Amino acid sequence: MAILKMIQVCYEDNDHKIINNISHYIEKSSVTVFLGKPGSGKSTALKLLAGLIPPTSGTITFEDKDIHALNRKQNLDFRKRTAFMFQDSALWANQDIYHNLDLPLQLHFPEMSVKERKARIKKFTDLVEFTKPLTHRPAALSIGEQKKISFARALICEPEVLFLDEPTESIDDKTEDLFISILKNFIAENKTVVFVSHDNYLINSILCDKIYFEDGEIKGKILLDDINQMDDYYEGDL
Repeated sequence: MAILKMIQVCYEDNDHKIINNISHYIEKSSVTVFLGKPGSGKSTALKLLAGLIPPTSGTITFEDKDIHALNRKQNLDFRKRTAFMFQDSALWANQDIYHNLDLPLQLHFPEMSVKERKARIKKFTDLVEFTKPLTHRPAALSIGEQKKISFARALICEPEVLFLDEPTESIDDKTEDLFISILKNFIAENKTVVFVSHDNYLINSILCDKIYFEDGEIKGKILLDDINQMDDYYEGDL
């Protein structure tokens, strides 16, 4: 069963066509990676699926409901059940780490007590092996540490669908192995994952559908044996 659908989706920015008439379904409990050269449209497609930007034309649905025609309650439910990890982490610079993690819980679980939220925050900071004080602001963290908090924030509401944009970029090998282990456990719970990556180690570590983008269009699936021949396609991102 398809949980997400892109139906004849186009996206333009300043009259520049980035996504050109894409129709693609994401099955529930599937894992999909978007691949392609810089500027191919893969990250834009990810953001469109996540509802972060609206299409210029076409329709994007979640459980057969147009995500840009949801009422406030339905939209809040969609945001609770999905989560996005940004390539640049996108942490709130004017909030400390604790509040970066606490705000999603306050929004989506208003019935949760302060004690319960603190326990949830500890659970997910421990999960990503973040050891610095939560009173730090993002600027005080390394890029790798910011990625850990971004990943923890994406997971903290225990979503059903996870969108990841270059999740392993700018992290060390130990942290990458940790992220892959966490991701495998998430997938084992029959969750849905859609991600963009140029990291062959990550791509080859997870059984996933490999969708190749070129010039704003989906050109088809890539076989596992092709992956190591395409390093030059993965450098950079849209």
